[in-house]
Amino acid sequence: MNLARPFDYSESVVLPIGFSLFCDLDGTLVDTNYANYLSYRKALVKVTQGVYDIDYSEERLNSENLKRRLPSLTEVQIQQTASLKAEYFNTFLSETHLNARLADFITSHYETNPIVLVSCCRELRAINVLKHHNLLGYFSRVICKEALLLSDSSNKFASAISIMGVNREEVVIFEDEHIGIEQAISAGVPYENIYKVSSGMEILS
Repeated sequence: MNLARPFDYSESVVLPIGFSLFCDLDGTLVDTNYANYLSYRKALVKVTQGVYDIDYSEERLNSENLKRRLPSLTEVQIQQTASLKAEYFNTFLSETHLNARLADFITSHYETNPIVLVSCCRELRAINVLKHHNLLGYFSRVICKEALLLSDSSNKFASAISIMGVNREEVVIFEDEHIGIEQAISAGVPYENIYKVSSGMEILS
């Protein structure tokens, strides 16, 4: 059962002074799906010299579903595609879209609350996305794949709580994926502090 509260507008969220705000990146603060797809597509065409192409779908493209959609790709080709995709992503930053309401909420609270990005993506990509949308300066900390891999837990929010050394009951979380919400609950964050960000949120190009 999904017990997270919907994040419909900033006024509905109570963020007491001093509470930490943990925010996911992809699909929550910034819609990066199309930029991710364009990066993978360009990389795939390059690696396979135009033999393969791939259509856009709502399912976020990654190495696992790339193999599923194109089963004849070799492991080497998949690894090369993923590596090139990371290089190409910056060229498609203009195709990412900011969640305007959530961004406004963050910029309204960063002076009174620690704002922490918690994402399983690589740190450099997260920083580049935040810079592109002029948001990096509002974050106290960026916790990404590199830091999470050093943690004893596979739960990104439990890891972030440990890294930040904060009380789990004084954390407010914004997340778009069900698995992320389950991790927040498993980490001991109170249900009323977890907000589900829908894909239909107002965005800024």
